[in-house]
Amino acid sequence: MSWSWNLLAAGVMLVWGAAVAAVLLACRGAIGRACRAPVFRRPILVLESDDWGAGPLSQAQALQQIAAILARHRDGAGRHPVMSLALVLAVPDGPTIAAGGAYRRVELDAPPLASILAALKDGLARHVFSLQLHGHEHFWPPALVASTDPAVVGWLRRAPPAVTEQLPSHLQSRWVDASRLPSAPLPAAEVRSAVDAEVAAYRRIVGEPPAVVVPPTFVWTRDVERAWAAAGIEFVVTPGWRSTQRNAKGLPDGDEGPIVNGDRADGLTYLVRTDYFEPARGRDAAYALHALSKAVAEGQPCILENHRDNFILDAEQCRRSLEELDALCAAALRQHPELRFLSTVELGRILRSGDPQWIVQSWRERLPFFWQRLHHSGRLWKLMRLTGLAALGTVLVATFGRQAAAPTAGTAS
Repeated sequence: MSWSWNLLAAGVMLVWGAAVAAVLLACRGAIGRACRAPVFRRPILVLESDDWGAGPLSQAQALQQIAAILARHRDGAGRHPVMSLALVLAVPDGPTIAAGGAYRRVELDAPPLASILAALKDGLARHVFSLQLHGHEHFWPPALVASTDPAVVGWLRRAPPAVTEQLPSHLQSRWVDASRLPSAPLPAAEVRSAVDAEVAAYRRIVGEPPAVVVPPTFVWTRDVERAWAAAGIEFVVTPGWRSTQRNAKGLPDGDEGPIVNGDRADGLTYLVRTDYFEPARGRDAAYALHALSKAVAEGQPCILENHRDNFILDAEQCRRSLEELDALCAAALRQHPELRFLSTVELGRILRSGDPQWIVQSWRERLPFFWQRLHHSGRLWKLMRLTGLAALGTVLVATFGRQAAAPTAGTAS
């Protein structure tokens, strides 16, 4: 009888071990991401907003209003919230294109757009804006010139400044040729030439070279990355994947990754957006605060994605978005007193240096945050609960985990 029970116990353990091994094998990617991403010692909030720059003149007033909201708040180090603005440097010169057929652009430092550039520079001077590259245009110009869609042809030839949000989504991607679907990759030589031109334009307009790039619509390729690195770009903002094409339905596809904060390739360091702050789409301050709390529990920086259309296309929506921005900053500081506001480039340089005053080094201090990441992993966590790994892991974390030491006074400022 004893032999039978021992055999049964051995069989149960064998089945359990096989189930655990299957879970770990199937979910090794998610486990690797949770383990690989750095753990931060204090809450961090990064506000990012895309599509600013060349475009509707209403941006100037919106930027002034955003700057005024951000200037109301300070974290424990005395720093204002910083909105990292991804700049589009040019729009089509419609009348010239209509007259000659060849593509021509109006850049952000042209006199008609002076009010926008002045508002951007005022926000920089007030330390509430940080600028980063989005693209020379928010599209690949030859793809628009080649289009036979009457709406696209009309958009391309109208008087500037054009509103790129009115283009079909697939044509808003800059780093593939989406004139036909599925999209085609761009020749590497053309990519290098376009990157060099937009980096030179950014340097002339802003007064310094870009350190951060945000790929338009998050569709780009390794050829583009190599060109960015050669041009001096240091950091690439991502959604955690690299989409390399637009598929037959016009949707981003060909995903490569996953990517976590601090990953590197070809001299570039990647950053990963956490979630959204898009009041125009129902992702308001309450939504963003939930994302912040989750990021804090996981020891992750909270990088929130936003777009200019929350502030420029409708006066009432702009008012609501400004109110939500104010509420987000105030509640974030109230709920997380140790919170620090950072720009994207500041966060990138912390990740690149691995500064121990910001980033936890000890595996015992990292362990509780790693466990929270698994807890929020969805399918993996369900499988861990089914196999008993969740209960076992909880005991191990309680036994070996240790609370992360607070940063030294004066650091992270």
